Amino acid sequence: MDYVEWAQEYYQNAARVKSVIERKNQELKDRKTLTADQRKRLTDDIKQYRHIYRELISIGDTLTARAGGAVREA
Repeated sequence: MDYVEWAQEYYQNAARVKSVIERKNQELKDRKTLTADQRKRLTDDIKQYRHIYRELISIGDTLTARAGGAVREA
């Protein structure tokens, strides 16, 4: 596995995490009967997933730069 393949793996994982974030955001919008605790738990989950997403993209960018390119697909 070279840097490009490795970076692509990180970008693919970032795309999966992004879909989880979108699904949780949609749940937050759709469910009007959430208690304050449930709403806080959902927003905390979204924050954690966003952090993971940014980390995955950053690592993918670093690996891409090491490979000598600057292409990002996520």
